[in-house]
Amino acid sequence: MTKRKTRSVNLKTMGRQAVLLIIIGLAVYACQHETQSNGSKPIASNWNVSALKDRAMANLDSSQWNQTLFKQDIETHFKYSAEFEAFPLNNYPFPVADYDYAVYSNPFTIKTDSLIFKGIQVGAYENPESDRIITKLALLVLTNDDKVTPESFVDSRNFPYLTAEGNFRLSKQNFEWVFQATPDGFSSLFFSMKLFDLRFGQTIIIYPQKDNSFLYKQIEESPNNYSKFEDYTNKIKENHITGHWEKKQKQPNKY
Repeated sequence: MTKRKTRSVNLKTMGRQAVLLIIIGLAVYACQHETQSNGSKPIASNWNVSALKDRAMANLDSSQWNQTLFKQDIETHFKYSAEFEAFPLNNYPFPVADYDYAVYSNPFTIKTDSLIFKGIQVGAYENPESDRIITKLALLVLTNDDKVTPESFVDSRNFPYLTAEGNFRLSKQNFEWVFQATPDGFSSLFFSMKLFDLRFGQTIIIYPQKDNSFLYKQIEESPNNYSKFEDYTNKIKENHITGHWEKKQKQPNKY
């Protein structure tokens, strides 16, 4: 099955999970009616300033818009507007020139003896025909609650830029985040208005506090450095969330 033009959604309720299936289904259908394709070009290949300007101009040219995709986005947003409103940015539909891009998200959990971290992995496939995932962000939040499910929306519509948003709904806090990555390797995360420049580490760990503040770590580790995602999470668990600093964060109650 092709992965072109996919948008990745993670929502915790069964009703919201249905949106994921519908959006992916529409994306797969749309790619059967493509007029242009970037073939197997890797995500960051050949995207100099001139190429990016050409892409921006194409998005402004209504004759190059993928009208089928645009219509489907309008219909989906109208039907599931409440679900889209749950995100920091509502994601109202907009037209773009045709493209060929597959994005990815993966919720995950890391547990130690007394701590529970919930996380989300955000990235894109090396090219739409590849199974290799290029991770751009790994975000973890100490929840101490196994029932918390990170909600995320990873959007391909800004190709060749990667954009994503989501939240962590804790019992006393709702942490929202927005992410963007450019083809030249620059990426950033806004987490509750804290800006992280991800050139200095793609793994962010958040420690909520009882006074509604939060502490954080930024680590120069990435799933891209490991053949298996489990090897990455084991590395984080063994080297980065089991020290004296974490022991000071242990709380008897959920956040």
